[in-house]
Amino acid sequence: MRNIRLVSSMAALVGAAFTGPDGGVPSRFVADSRLVAPGDAFVAFRGESSDGHDFIPDAVSRGASLVICERPAAVPAGVSTIQVSDCFTDVPEMARRYLREYDGVLEIIAVTGSVGKTTTREMIRTCLASDFSVHSAEHSYNTLIGCALSILGMHGKTDILLLEMGTNHPGEIREMVRFFPPTVALITEVAAAHLEGLGSVEGVLEAKFEITESPVLKAFFYNGDNPLLVSKSCSLPDSVRSLSLGFEKGDFRIQSTRFSLDDGLPNLTFDFVHEENVFSVRTSLFGRHSALALGFGLALRLYLGAPLGDRVLQDIGRLKAPAGRGRFFRLSCGAVMLDDSYNANPASMRASLSECARIPARRRIAVLGEMRELGGDALEYHRDLLEFLKDFCKVFLMGKIWTDLFDGEPLPFNVFMFENPVRLGEELLAELQEGDLVVVKGSHGNRLDRAVTVLLEGVGS
Repeated sequence: MRNIRLVSSMAALVGAAFTGPDGGVPSRFVADSRLVAPGDAFVAFRGESSDGHDFIPDAVSRGASLVICERPAAVPAGVSTIQVSDCFTDVPEMARRYLREYDGVLEIIAVTGSVGKTTTREMIRTCLASDFSVHSAEHSYNTLIGCALSILGMHGKTDILLLEMGTNHPGEIREMVRFFPPTVALITEVAAAHLEGLGSVEGVLEAKFEITESPVLKAFFYNGDNPLLVSKSCSLPDSVRSLSLGFEKGDFRIQSTRFSLDDGLPNLTFDFVHEENVFSVRTSLFGRHSALALGFGLALRLYLGAPLGDRVLQDIGRLKAPAGRGRFFRLSCGAVMLDDSYNANPASMRASLSECARIPARRRIAVLGEMRELGGDALEYHRDLLEFLKDFCKVFLMGKIWTDLFDGEPLPFNVFMFENPVRLGEELLAELQEGDLVVVKGSHGNRLDRAVTVLLEGVGS
C-alpha cells in the first residue's frame, strides 16, 4: 500500500489519536520550531533542558500544518494533530511501519563513517538525482529520531531513500538498522572519532560495521584504502556484494587528483576508474579528500545501472559543499575563507590543514577549535597536529584541550589563544587583506560558525 499519505493514515500506523483537518502528509518533519517553514510538520520532543511542547505556538505561527505531540492543549483549532503517548518511541515506530509499506520496491542506502558522512550523502544524492527519485535526509539527521523524521517526509513515488547513520556508542547504529534496514550500506572511513564512547579505532570499526547487519543487505561499499575495512569486509556473507573505492586500491579507483584555488574558487579534478572505463571529473569541491566522497556517488550510480553521461558530469561540476563542510568564500576585503567549521576529528583536521598548506597565499591563517570526544588520548591527538601548523603565519586556537596542551609551556611564535569566536572574527576582519587565506575548523561545540558569520559580513562572492 503506497497511498498512505493522509495524516489520519499516518496516525493509524501507531494507533494514535488524530484531530483537525485531514489531508496530505507534509514533506518535511522537524523538531526545532525555528526551522519550521509553511506546511511543515513539527514534532514536540521532550528534551533534557527544554520541552518541545513549549514551542508549539511558535511552530504554528511559522506555518506548521501538523503537530505531533503528547499534550495537544497548546495546538490551536484548525491545525492537524497526532497525539502519541511518547514521541521518542512512537515516532520511530511510525516511520518503521510506514517504511514497511515499501518492502521490495525501495532501495535504501545508509551511509556512515568517521569522516565525510554528510558530504558523501549529498554527493550520492546529486549523482543519482537525474535518473532516480531520491529522498534524502536533511541537515545532520543521523540518529534514530533523525532518520525517522526523514522517512516520514518521504513521498510515495520515491525510488531511493538515502539515510545517514552516526554513532558515539556501541549499538546505536544497530538500533537504527533494526528499525530501518538498508539494502545498501556504505562506510566512508574508520578513524579516531568519538573515542570516549567507542574506546579505540577498533571500537569505531565494530560500531560502524553494525550498518552491515541489515537482513535485506545486498551490497556494501567501503574505503578500499583502509586495511581495517578491507579485512572486516571479508566477514560478510556471500549474499552481500562487497565493493571498494580508493586512491590506491579498489573496485573503483580515483587517480590523477589535482586541487587548486583559482581566483578564490576551488577546482578539483580527478579520473574515476572502473574496470576499463576512465571518466574525467571536474568539480568545485574542496581538497583531494572530497574526491572520495564524490567517488562513492559515482560508484553507486554505476551499481544501480545508470550511465555516467555528460549530463551527470555537468551536474557534478556545479556541486557545492554543504554549509560548514569545506565551502570557500571571498570576503569583502579580498581574502579567501574556508568554512570547515561544522566538525573536526584528527583525520579531517589533517586533511584540511595539509590541503590548505599547498594553496599559494599572501598569508595563511588558521582558526582552530578543539577536537572533542577523543577520550584519554585527546592531548596526544592535538599534539600530533602541531607539525601541520608550521605552514601558517598565524594560528588561533580555542578550547580547553588546546589550553591544557600548552599548560606551562611557551606558545609557538605563530600561535595565539582565544575564547570568544565573535570577537576573534571582528579582529580578523579588521586585519585581513587581499590574498590572505583563512581556514576555520573545529568541533561544532566550539561554535566557530559565529566567527564565520562575522567574517562573512560584506561578502563579495
